[in-house]
Amino acid sequence: MKYPALIVNAVLAWLCTTGSAQVQSVANPATVGAAQTKKSPFSMVGQLIFRSGESYFQGSGTVVYSKSVLTAAHNVWDPVNGWSTHIQFNRARSGAAIASRTYASRLYVFGSYRTAAARYGQDSSRSFASDLGGLRFNVAPAVGAYVGWRADTGLLSPGNPVLCLGYGAEFHTGNDLLSVGSAAGFFPVIGAFMESTGLTFEGGMSGGPILSEVAPDDFRVVGIVVAGSTSTPAGGIHALDAEGGAFVVTYLRY
Repeated sequence: MKYPALIVNAVLAWLCTTGSAQVQSVANPATVGAAQTKKSPFSMVGQLIFRSGESYFQGSGTVVYSKSVLTAAHNVWDPVNGWSTHIQFNRARSGAAIASRTYASRLYVFGSYRTAAARYGQDSSRSFASDLGGLRFNVAPAVGAYVGWRADTGLLSPGNPVLCLGYGAEFHTGNDLLSVGSAAGFFPVIGAFMESTGLTFEGGMSGGPILSEVAPDDFRVVGIVVAGSTSTPAGGIHALDAEGGAFVVTYLRY
């Protein structure tokens, strides 16, 4: 598992480093069309561009309340450079077209993340188990609209189809929304960190939502992308459990 690589000319990947001959399939990221990005829940997902130290990186996030975006903690803070700066949220980006561009005014990370990342390193299951972050904005990124969420790990069980979204920057430009669908389910690794051996996530998808359709056309965020692996394809997520739900309600309900 790997973390962000800096952006130099073209956007580079921060996690998976498999060969460029990787074949796209149900288990690998495929581009979401421009028309689809204008519809919810796709329209609530956005590309993050942020500065950490002297370099710029890319991630993903989702509008979960009027002025708040859910993302991965490692997009927001790291043990070497501290808090990220100049965080730009490009909602529903499709190539050069961007529905809205908003800059974060407040940053949040799950309580134990900084301790775990400093002690065990960011590339650790213990850190992934706390890898939950959030952004707040002075202006509503989607004019008050947002996608719902649910703290229910049962929705990640085998047989429950999920849709994984994010802005991949490994085999794609980084400016197009990608999707990965699966009904294989996720298995717990430690705490809220779960994996699926039937999925791979592309670099740049970190912080993107794991969505479950709990009723017709009613999609809820049930987790976020936090890691990928190049050996035995495995997609790593931070599931929204009770503690994750409390984090969202406490800091992002605005």
